[in-house]
Amino acid sequence: MSTLGIYDVREEMERQAALAAEGKGESSEEIEQRITRQKLNMIFKAVRFMRLMVLIAITSWLFALWGYEIPFAAGLIKAIFESLITISLGIMAWRLFSGYIERKIRESLPEEEDKEKEESDEGWSTAAQRGRSYTLLPMVRKFIGTVLVVMVTLIILSSIGVNIGPLLAGAGVIGLAIGFGAQKLVSDILSGFFYLLDDAFRVGEYVQAGSISGSVEAITLRNVMLRHHRGMLQIVPYSELGSITNFMRGGIVVKFNLEFPYDTDIDQVRKIIKKVGEAMLKDEELGKDFIRPLKSQGIREITSSVMVVRAKFTAKPGAHFIIRREAYRRITEALMAKGIHYAHRKVIVELPEGKEINPADKEKIAQAGAAAGLALMADEEAKKTEEGGGSASSSN
Repeated sequence: MSTLGIYDVREEMERQAALAAEGKGESSEEIEQRITRQKLNMIFKAVRFMRLMVLIAITSWLFALWGYEIPFAAGLIKAIFESLITISLGIMAWRLFSGYIERKIRESLPEEEDKEKEESDEGWSTAAQRGRSYTLLPMVRKFIGTVLVVMVTLIILSSIGVNIGPLLAGAGVIGLAIGFGAQKLVSDILSGFFYLLDDAFRVGEYVQAGSISGSVEAITLRNVMLRHHRGMLQIVPYSELGSITNFMRGGIVVKFNLEFPYDTDIDQVRKIIKKVGEAMLKDEELGKDFIRPLKSQGIREITSSVMVVRAKFTAKPGAHFIIRREAYRRITEALMAKGIHYAHRKVIVELPEGKEINPADKEKIAQAGAAAGLALMADEEAKKTEEGGGSASSSN
């Protein structure tokens, strides 16, 4: 009894540890004492029930000794004992399987799970994703529990004299009917099985399927639950996922553009970005999340008004947002310290020399210049969007 109860004590202590964080938990000694009392109560109830069975058996024996036969007594006692043995074996099997699975689930959790999780503004968890066992074992536990319940029920029905042959045949017919009528459900279940078999995603990973994206929060028999970075919970059937992009495998390559005037010393800009990258690698908090350091890729393009310099780094999934923000800040401060400034949006309107222009015409010219500037900005932004400038991509 004490061996089977170890997992109960562990589960209860974990639950109370969560409550303790809110000031509502119990101490470990109180938990063990309460669970011990509950187990003793179960033992006492089992003993009382066994006493009742023994009393019925003795009463039946005495009636038979005196010549009074109770036709159903022997069969009833036999059926009750067989049912009790079957239920006891089922409970023991469930405790063993469930305890083993719980232990494996706890072993699969990374150490970061016990610490306070940090989350970026974009909703990516910076803690390590949970292992594959954490994703699959809960579903295995549900399957084993269902199988045990069905088996115990059929054995008990058989022990009390119910012919389970027609039941099994009827269950087969019902299964066929369900299979034909619920093809979508079967498709969802099979699709989910192969997604998990291929290890396409795990609980805690950030994935994208078509227009849907989010962190995998839970995996059920038919659906996967994705938590969007704005907080919405999206429940998606497996058959509707299609192709999946998993952002948590390998590193995230981040590229961003910096715009400078034509007269900027590009070699000095490159050196500044390199020094900033070296400093960030030595940072205690940021350095461990780099896969490849921050560096300049030189001049990416020259537009009609600015030179575009591209910078690039590779970081661990989830940490790249924080690193990008810090890179922007440090590069800007380092450039300003050297007297280098980013290019400013401006439109220069040249007027004919030696010709006087009245105030009304000047106003029209200014408006035309502003419109031309806005059109130029719109064209440049559209070009950046098409070419994917400043976006992050996955690198394995």
